[in-house]
Amino acid sequence: MTKVKPPLFNIIRHYGQKNEAMLPDGTKVYRKDQIYVPEWNGFVPCAQYDDHFIFEVPKKFKVSSFLCSCGSIAVAAGVSGYQLDASPQGKLLICYYHSIYGYHAGGSKWI
Repeated sequence: MTKVKPPLFNIIRHYGQKNEAMLPDGTKVYRKDQIYVPEWNGFVPCAQYDDHFIFEVPKKFKVSSFLCSCGSIAVAAGVSGYQLDASPQGKLLICYYHSIYGYHAGGSKWI
């Protein structure tokens, strides 16, 4: 019987934070620490996820103003809506899907 040696290293599928994504039409969107919300006349911090990020949708699209790179909408939440994330302010842009299910719509589960 032949013994199989375990690999000496693991395959890294993702290293560091994801900082840009490409929309289906080729438009690039980028990670930002905070996004200006004209209705509130100020900047709102974005939740810092390792595998996804919140971005502002370009004005040429007629969809929700903020999305997560996993495909879910992003919403502004009060303190109770993001108990696992941190923000010194009373509001934070978070991934709606992640806040409900605990993982992103792309299927990334941290168990």
